[in-house]
Amino acid sequence: MTKTSSVISYRFGQVQLTVTKTNGAISAIDYGNSSATNGRAAVFPILTQWAISANSSSFSNYSGATFTTQAFQQALSNALSKF
Repeated sequence: MTKTSSVISYRFGQVQLTVTKTNGAISAIDYGNSSATNGRAAVFPILTQWAISANSSSFSNYSGATFTTQAFQQALSNALSKF
């Protein structure tokens, strides 16, 4: 089952995630509609792995990407709330 978050706008861009759950666990996250300025988008693959490992939006902040991490977590929570 797949659900898409609302668009979360923040200081450096926007985050919209499409989350796939298999057997009750996050199995994939697509961040293709997300953007971040000045190379900040490079953190999206890392945040994706952390979210899949945590199976939630409760994971640590990525140092140097606080606002991007917070926007990602907010978008992830929004998508998860739709399941």
